[in-house]
Amino acid sequence: MKRAFRNLVLCCTVVLSAACGNTKVQLPEGSYSGETDNDGYPEGYGIMSRGDTIIYEGQWHKGKPEGWGTWQKGDTCYRGQWKNGLRHGRGQLTWKKDGTAYSGMWQKGIRQGRGTLTDDKGRTWTGEWRSDTLAYGTQTDSTGTYTGQFGKNKQPEGFGIYATATANERYEGQWKNGKRQGFGTGLSPLTEVQCGHWNNGKFMGERMIYTPTRVYGIDISHYQHGGRPRRRFKGRPIKWKNLRITHLGKNTKNSIGKIDFPVSFCYIKSTQGLKITNPYYRRDARDARKAGIQVGAYHFMSPISGKLQAGWFLRNTPIGRNDLPPMLDVELTHAQIARMGGADAMRREMQVWLDIVERQTGKRPILYLSQKFINEYMADATQRLKSYRIWVARYSEYRPYVKLLYWQLTPYGRVKGIRGYVDINVFNGSTEQFQRYIDSGHTELP
Repeated sequence: MKRAFRNLVLCCTVVLSAACGNTKVQLPEGSYSGETDNDGYPEGYGIMSRGDTIIYEGQWHKGKPEGWGTWQKGDTCYRGQWKNGLRHGRGQLTWKKDGTAYSGMWQKGIRQGRGTLTDDKGRTWTGEWRSDTLAYGTQTDSTGTYTGQFGKNKQPEGFGIYATATANERYEGQWKNGKRQGFGTGLSPLTEVQCGHWNNGKFMGERMIYTPTRVYGIDISHYQHGGRPRRRFKGRPIKWKNLRITHLGKNTKNSIGKIDFPVSFCYIKSTQGLKITNPYYRRDARDARKAGIQVGAYHFMSPISGKLQAGWFLRNTPIGRNDLPPMLDVELTHAQIARMGGADAMRREMQVWLDIVERQTGKRPILYLSQKFINEYMADATQRLKSYRIWVARYSEYRPYVKLLYWQLTPYGRVKGIRGYVDINVFNGSTEQFQRYIDSGHTELP
């Protein structure tokens, strides 16, 4: 129709008198009946029809619809303003077949300006249209409301805010193809605040950027000395006063500038099960303290009595008054957990170890767990066990969302002063928060 009206003046054929007044004119789109100008072209009010079907009824100027009018073709109907044969101004276009309707501003035949679109599913889009596409506005349906930027097919694209109809869930951040994509913040009664990166609608976590202002640490065992010694203390030495982190494994790509970070804390393996001790523990702990590094000890759990393992750890692990809280390292396999009597039995033994060690040391221990272990075994844990701060091993580029104290970024780090690979960790807080954590006796948590 746009092309037809553009050529309307050239194609008109006057059927009756061309004198000013009511007459009939044959147009390419149909038969016109109404007011005309001195040359016989539609001017003023008139109706164009084909057979018994009215195609357009309304105002005309110089042979084209202009002013207010109604146009209909098939199940499509437009009522509103026209200019130079095109929809222009305020009007409403409806598609009866699918129950869709747009009401708002038009410019040169396309949606341009403020408008509202509704469909037969009860969805409503209201906002600013540009070049026939919704650019910014609000989408509302039975589940909730989205306000923000839009892309093709009226899908959220860019920055936007979504809230459920019951207002118990909210997301504010980036979108792509109608899904959460990029950086954003989510609020839900079922989860903690989720602030970080999203991919295809799924929360990934915070993508951390590594700079010298963060607080880094390492954890070691006899491995960093070259394995178990054949003779006491004959392994490779650690140059404690020269320690500098120089590589973060694959996380190096998220660093800014040269990686040359100090080691602020170090956890040292002391015991495992009921028979194994680390012969380097005492010397490493002493030398690390002398180098000004915060020291902590950890026990590697075996699938046996938590009470007996706590006693073994305490008998073989001298802990300084200012040392970091002890850590329980739980890396049990499915088979080992089954031998203990299942997940509930394992969690009970974990709790026993934690209770005894806290009672004897006066320090509330922390738990070292892998992300996989957390997903599989901590969801059904007691609230008491869930309340412990977590040191999590997760080697993706996204920060895990648990009650996080430390995050083990990689087992493939490099540290000047230590030969071989070293586990690299980051404290979940600022330098100031770490200092408050130390000064408070490890009670003021980030």
